[in-house]
Amino acid sequence: MTQTPGRFPLSEIERALFDIYTRCTLSLSHPRQLYQTGSFTYEQLAAIAGCSIPTMTRWMNRDKEPRMLKEVYLRRLGEFYFLLNYYQQIPVEVWDSLCPLPIQVREILYPSPHPE
Repeated sequence: MTQTPGRFPLSEIERALFDIYTRCTLSLSHPRQLYQTGSFTYEQLAAIAGCSIPTMTRWMNRDKEPRMLKEVYLRRLGEFYFLLNYYQQIPVEVWDSLCPLPIQVREILYPSPHPE
């Protein structure tokens, strides 16, 4: 790896996190995996993947895979799939540091127990 002048090499922790992230298998094999888990529209799948609606429509209807960025789209769909399944295990403090939740969304995702 080329080192930029004035920069320090990665620490052991940074190298470990880099290794985990680059080996992580959050990707889906096809957008249909996410489509079948709920009532997502092609428009919503395209927004999650970061591709155009026509690209997602061709992919879903004709199995015509995108020529470029397919791996990026599948990774983004996989990350969202992970989020759908494990969001409750993410502490609110983590959300606050990544992307603060509006109060209404926080109440939906983490409803407080109501006294009886």
